[in-house]
Amino acid sequence: MEFSIRDFFSIVCMVLLLSAVIAYPVVALFATRPIQRKLRLTQQDYISDWVKWPFQTMFYTLAVLVSFTRWRHENNRHLVDADELVRQAATPLQWWLCLWLAVSTCGMVMLMFSMMVLDYFGVWSLGVS
Repeated sequence: MEFSIRDFFSIVCMVLLLSAVIAYPVVALFATRPIQRKLRLTQQDYISDWVKWPFQTMFYTLAVLVSFTRWRHENNRHLVDADELVRQAATPLQWWLCLWLAVSTCGMVMLMFSMMVLDYFGVWSLGVS
């Protein structure tokens, strides 16, 4: 049995897929919901009004990880202020959980895209005799 680079890419992609499938509900339970509860107590949960259920976890993940304050101007002030409230309400553990979800999801998508590009250009067939 010979192990090719294509098999390695496929295994890494499957590991990242499994990691993302596990990370999504973990982040939803231990990061998104507690932050929502914390912000609802102070009447500052503006995000749940316009972001619906399946997308809330990814939106909260990006709000925790990425600071959008440098893009603040009059047209998007309410969006940036809501993101900053989420960022301030997150604990370090929630930050790490959100990072896990973001890395596994983005890594899987980038790896799948690179596999398609390499397949399109015929790089996989270069090592075959």
